[in-house]
Amino acid sequence: MIQDPSKELTLIVYNTPKPPKYIKLNKGLIKVLIFTIPLIVIVSIGSSLISSVYMKRKLENVRSKEPEIILQLKKEKEELAQEVKALKSTNITLTQKISAGSKGTASPLNLMAMFTTPLGFKDRRADNLAKLENINSDQVNKNILFKFDLINNKQDTSKLSGYVTIVQYHADGISYYPSYKLSVDSPRLEYSQGESFTVSRFRPVIAEFAKPNGNNVWYKIFIFSRTGNLLAYKKAGPFQLN
Repeated sequence: MIQDPSKELTLIVYNTPKPPKYIKLNKGLIKVLIFTIPLIVIVSIGSSLISSVYMKRKLENVRSKEPEIILQLKKEKEELAQEVKALKSTNITLTQKISAGSKGTASPLNLMAMFTTPLGFKDRRADNLAKLENINSDQVNKNILFKFDLINNKQDTSKLSGYVTIVQYHADGISYYPSYKLSVDSPRLEYSQGESFTVSRFRPVIAEFAKPNGNNVWYKIFIFSRTGNLLAYKKAGPFQLN
C-alpha cells in the first residue's frame, strides 16, 4: 500500500553515548524559509541600492544649485548693505536738520500749507529725482482707484525711498490717501504718515477712495523723501464720475 507523502521531515541526531534524538520539521515551513529569506535579502539589497542612487542624485542636485544659492545670498547681502547705507545717510541728514532748527522753514511753499513743515525743509523738485507717469482714475463699484507710476529718476543706481500722500478734491470736500483724520490739536498733515515706498526702477501706486458726490474729482500728489523734502508734486484732473 502506497503511503501519502509525509508533511514532516524527520532528522535523527546522534550524540553518543546518548541515545539518538528525533527532530521533526514541517516541510512547508522549510520551503517558506528557503524562498523567503533569499527574497528578503534581495529586496533589502535592492532597497539599499535605490536609496543610495536617490541620495546621490539629491546630493548632486543640491551641489548643482550651490552657485545659484550663493548668488542669491550675495544679492541679498548687497541689498542689505544698500539699505544700511541709505539709513545712515538719512540719519545724518535728519541730524543736520535737527541741528539747523527752524532756520530751514523760513519760506515754506504755498502748496505745503496743508502739511506741517519739517525742520530743514527743502523743495527738491528741480533735482528731478522722481517722476509721475500714467496717471488715471477708474471706478470700481462704489470706489475710485486713482493710479499712477512712481519712477525712480536718480542718475545713480541707488533706490528712491520716501512717502506718498494723495489729496482728493470733490463736491463733498477733501479726502486723503492714506486715510488721515485731522483734529484741532493736529490741523495739518504729517508727511511721514503717507504711504511708505522704496523704488528701484518704478512702482505702481494705487490709491482707493470712496466714491464721493458730484460730477468730477481732482487730485494733488505729494512725494516726500524720508527726511521730508518735497521730491515731486502734481495736480491731476478733473476726472468725471459716472
